[in-house]
Amino acid sequence: MLRILLLLLAPLCCALDLPIPSGPYQFTLNDSELIDTSRKDPWGKDTIEYRRLMISRFDPLPLDTSYCAVNAKVDYMSPNISAAMDSIFAPLGFPAGVFEGLDLVYQVSFCRGNETWPIVLFSPGFNSTRNLYSLLAQEVTSQGYTVITIDHPFDTNVEFPDGTFAVGGNVNFSDTNSILHALDIRVRDILFVLDTLGIEHNAPLNASAFGFGGSFGGAAIAAAMLNDTRLRGGVNLDGKLFGKVITTGLGRPQPGINQSFILWGASGHNRSSEPEWGTFYESLKRESIYERELGLLNASHITFSDLPLVVDFTGTTLPAKARAVAGFLPGRRVLQILSGYLSNYFQFVLRGNEGEELLSGPSKDYPEVLFLG
Repeated sequence: MLRILLLLLAPLCCALDLPIPSGPYQFTLNDSELIDTSRKDPWGKDTIEYRRLMISRFDPLPLDTSYCAVNAKVDYMSPNISAAMDSIFAPLGFPAGVFEGLDLVYQVSFCRGNETWPIVLFSPGFNSTRNLYSLLAQEVTSQGYTVITIDHPFDTNVEFPDGTFAVGGNVNFSDTNSILHALDIRVRDILFVLDTLGIEHNAPLNASAFGFGGSFGGAAIAAAMLNDTRLRGGVNLDGKLFGKVITTGLGRPQPGINQSFILWGASGHNRSSEPEWGTFYESLKRESIYERELGLLNASHITFSDLPLVVDFTGTTLPAKARAVAGFLPGRRVLQILSGYLSNYFQFVLRGNEGEELLSGPSKDYPEVLFLG
């Protein structure tokens, strides 16, 4: 409660409030640290003994409870995380400080009920941070889902409440063993979060979970689904695929438990340009697992993050090199497209793969979305 009061009373004069989500729900937000005492930290760093994770939990808040809720604000990124992201984006032509001075506005409710919502886990891109996807997470949450974003220390950049900072980027993508080591760590992180949430194996559909991820996070969601049928639907946002899941698909789930998967690529990234996507897609088809392949016109690899909206909202002028990295779609439109299709897909799975709606084919309302399979 003290933390909440400090947030409410803190001076708010000097930061920009990022846009609130557009869906029928507002959201509450809780950042927390999880410690897996069954695992020593597999990166072997001296600063951390047991595997520690940071997660952000976004829960829907019905608008009819707004009378007993108040706004609170938190840094979109801490100064340390913002500086780390600056160092990553600067060589790509982005000006320093693009993530500084931004607030995420959420709700603190004093009369929350016992509502439960479908659970969606999110894994971010390599050497990134879960914070770079907070606007996407809140937009999906506003459609009626609990979204939990997961950071993977030493792969992504993570700051813990005690001030410990885990620097990301410790994966050598020219070394297969390094990639598979990092992928295994991410999978174990994801399954640990499922355990912490109390989601049981062989749980009914409405008590299971979904997963989606950006870049390497999308690969991690696919690999996690191979190992655990508690994840019933997955989406890979423009990520390469690695490991056994490429050739085995989702491993023929247990009788009565269906899984499904969507590959969603930026312009030019599809089965034709990515052999592993093609192999994986054909593996799903052999298993009679529901699959879709989508493309997003005028999008780059980083378009599937908050970056386009942050750039637009702050009025940041980008040189041509950086603009190509961010993509050429307006930021608000990116979130509208992603949240629309993601929420449609999650509902489709919850209905037992009935009523595809947006997933049935091209839509005049979303001409930017290509159907490739």
